[in-house]
Amino acid sequence: MTRTAAWLGVVVVTAATVAGCADPADQDPCASYAALTATVDDLRELAQAEGGSASVAAEAAAAKAQLNQLEALSEDRLDAAASRLRTAVDDLQLAAGSEAQDTAAPLLSAAVDDVRDAFAALAESLDTQCTTG
Repeated sequence: MTRTAAWLGVVVVTAATVAGCADPADQDPCASYAALTATVDDLRELAQAEGGSASVAAEAAAAKAQLNQLEALSEDRLDAAASRLRTAVDDLQLAAGSEAQDTAAPLLSAAVDDVRDAFAALAESLDTQCTTG
């Protein structure tokens, strides 16, 4: 192997490593938790204000994506709480998408309460870690 090829290999490996760590916020569980907190708050407000709107579905998808990222960064410490929140968000999305608003209203209210409770359980695990660093 020539010296040029060896240096080229080092440059490629270094570039790939740096690219994988390009945005430290993407690797910070507390930043991910803060984003999830804002999204879950927005989701609950949208569900209560608009009921079965498309914005509820979009916000639910965003919450699940952020939850996936947080769960990946948590090294399996949040699996049970994350699963419970994911199920609650799915149920909320289902209730918000119901055509029969008379039947869906109590289901939607219960689903919003379930999201609140499930998020509180997750927050209990993260509040101390993210406020003390």
